[in-house]
Formats: sequence, C-alpha cells, structure tokens
Amino acid sequence: MPKTTVAAIDLGATSGRVIVGQVTSGGIELTETHRFPNGFTSLGSHHYWEVGRLFSESVKGLHEARRLFPELRSCGIDTWGADYAITSKAGRLAFPVHAYRDERTNPVMRAIKDKGDARHLFDLTGLPLVNYNTGIQLAETLQSFPHLNRIGEQVMLLPEYFNFLLTGKTGAEFSHASTTQLLEVNGRKWSREALAYFGIPETWLRDPVPAGSILGNVTADKRLASLEVALVPGHDTSCAFEAIPVEGNSLIVSSGTWMLVGGLTSQPCLGDEAFDLGVSNERTGTGGYRPNKILLGLWLIERTIPAFDKRPQTDAEWSALISAASEKELPEYTIDTRDPALFNPEDMRAAIDQQIRARGDTPPDDLPGYISLICASLGVSVGDTARKFESILSTSYDNIIIVGGGAKNTLLCQMIADFSQLPVASFNLEATSIGNMAYQLLALGEIRSLSEFHDLIKPSLSAKVYQPR
Repeated sequence: MPKTTVAAIDLGATSGRVIVGQVTSGGIELTETHRFPNGFTSLGSHHYWEVGRLFSESVKGLHEARRLFPELRSCGIDTWGADYAITSKAGRLAFPVHAYRDERTNPVMRAIKDKGDARHLFDLTGLPLVNYNTGIQLAETLQSFPHLNRIGEQVMLLPEYFNFLLTGKTGAEFSHASTTQLLEVNGRKWSREALAYFGIPETWLRDPVPAGSILGNVTADKRLASLEVALVPGHDTSCAFEAIPVEGNSLIVSSGTWMLVGGLTSQPCLGDEAFDLGVSNERTGTGGYRPNKILLGLWLIERTIPAFDKRPQTDAEWSALISAASEKELPEYTIDTRDPALFNPEDMRAAIDQQIRARGDTPPDDLPGYISLICASLGVSVGDTARKFESILSTSYDNIIIVGGGAKNTLLCQMIADFSQLPVASFNLEATSIGNMAYQLLALGEIRSLSEFHDLIKPSLSAKVYQPR
C-alpha cells in the first residue's frame, strides 16, 4: 500500500499523547509529536477532569503533527472508559465532568448490592457492578441533582465529546459504550431495562455505532480544516487488544493504570463463574466481544512513588529502579490487589502498609522493596485470573501477550510469567495508538480488515519473551 500518515490521540488517565503513524507495506513507523500529563482535579471531596485543557493539548499535538507531516490525512481519539459529559443539544456542558475515581457513587453501589440486583444487571449487560460504571455515576448525579434532566439534554461519552469538539458531529462508539453497564449484552443497542433501572432518560444516548468510518473534517481550527476525523474504538483498551496479531491461544494483558486481562471471543462470557470472577464483557470496535478482568495495575506504583524523595524522570532512571527492585529477594507475602482501600487512597504507601501489618507482616523499607512487592502481587493477580479464565472457557492458554506501559517493566513481565507458568511475550510499543491507527486505515479505505493491518505491521514488531521460572 502507499505510505499513509495518520495521527492517534490517546488520552490516558495519567497522560495524553499524540502519535503519528506512517504505514506502508513494509511496516509502521511511529513519531510522538506531543505528550502531556493528565490527572483529575480535586474540589472538596470530589474529583473532576480538566476537559478543556485535554482538548487544547490534543489540538496542540495535531498542529505539531501537521507541521512535521504535511501529508497527514486523519486523526482518531481514544480515552479511558466509563466517563462522560452531560451537555445541551448544542453540545454545551451542563454539568462538570466527574472523574471515575470519585467515590460519590459508593452509596449507590452498596444499595444495589443490598437489594441483590448485581447479578441481574450482569445478566442484562455483561458487566460486573463497579462504582465507576457510567450507569452508577449517572444514577448518583440524577439523585443528587434531580432537576438535571431538565437542563442536560444528552450524554456524550468522552471520546464522543472530544470528537464533537473537533468536528461538531456526534457518534457513540461501541467499545466505549460497552464500559457503561448500559449496553445489551447480547445486542447492539442500549438496554432499556438498564436505563430505567438507573433512572437515565433514554433520550440522553444515541445508538452505538461501529468504529471504522469517517466522522467528518476538523471544524474547530481552520489550520486543520482538511484533516479528517475517523471514528476509532473510543476505549483505549479495545485499541490495545486489537492492535497485536495473536498467535496460538493467547491471553492478552493491557498493562497501564489498570491491568486488563482477557481476550477476543465471538460470544460473551456469562454464567455463575464469570459473575463470581467479575468478568467485564466489553466490546470491540466492530461489536465483537472482549471479556476481561479488570485489575489494579501500575496505579499502585504511580501512587506509591510520591512517598519517597525522588520520582524517576527518564527511561534510564526507571530502568535503574526496576533493576534495583529485581535484586530484592522475592517477597514472602504479596498484597491483596482487590482491597478497596487501594482504589484511591490519599497515601498509597500507608494503605499498603496497613494491609501488610494487619496480617502480621513487615512492610518494605525502601522504594525498590515496594516495587518488588507490587510487581509480585500483580503477577499473582494475573496468574490467578489466567487459571480462572481457563476454567470458565474450558481452554488452555499457550502464552500471554502484554502491551502498554507494563511491557517495559522487566520485573513485572517476569513475575507474570512465574506466577502464571506461561511464557510472556512483551511488546514494547504504543499498542493503543497502533490499534487506533488500524481503524483509521479502515475508515480511509486503505485496508479491508484488521488481519490485513496485522500482516502489514509484522515487520515492525519484535517481542521479548520471558519464560516462567
């Protein structure tokens, strides 16, 4: 195929980036044009996203991409899951954009559990009951602000909102819609029963649409007017899962702020065992299924580091820290990463220490010790999840593929191999951005399928394999 140049806007919960991909029949070449920090702002006891700054930084990255690559044809936006904007019909914000780690939703979640409705909602939507699900967030907001449904006229999931800011056009994309606990598990529309359960007006949401089409041209900035905006999988994890060609029976781990462990299937993963495990039956950009288990991930490291004097700033400093952690003896215990106290504590180190001391153990005495403990604990979580998926799906995995920031962490990759007793293939690449670009090429008509894209990029891929010890 002729060289095609596209830009992925990948907005993560801790950082955002604009990455340009030049794709040819000989592979893919990536260039990062802009990277910027992200994080929620706390006002009182609640947390909010600075969506204006995120949009401004994204446009800045597009300007730099166009400057470096005048032939740039399109861009696509993906974000983390579950969050949304409530707007007027004209797209004007009618309410602040809450961050999913805001624990205002906990009373709503407890009430649902107390009524015994968690299983019913899982059977309806394929998603477990989690306090950040969009349905729970909207239910809490409407309970706290009962007149809001007279002011707000629509809900845009975050990728849809940023697409609207760029083009003036809307489109609720499948993969992000599937993170809401409002989508039919066996269909392609919103669940009217789930919407009614949470008290959400049906008129607030448009029917989800598959990724892989052109939404329109950029209208927000005249200097970018010729740039087309493609509808890509709005959920970053869907982009990451779909980016890498899978060989054999692979379990996929997308390792970032969260660790999402699962795979791609033709049918949802339901039933008693799936419910007990907390399987999240999310969807791919084309509406297929991506059942996975959501685990705490690098968030544990990110929030522990501030308790120490200096944060690593360069790849060399991070490598030195991981090397020091690798030299520690394997911990005699691990932490329970399912502990709700680790979800968003003010002091992560103190929260970890409290759990350790409650069991009669002694916490580590330095940062490498904590890194070693966290990596081992995450390895245990992934290994346990792999075995449970094998039981639920009556399968046996050949290997594990890991992508995302955790793929750079050699200790974490080795711990996952050790505790799963499976070889781990680590792809140190921007998998989310690559999956984003794949759907842009589909939208532009440059490829006919994801399989064709996987064949194109194979020459550019290399994996480091960790064998279980």
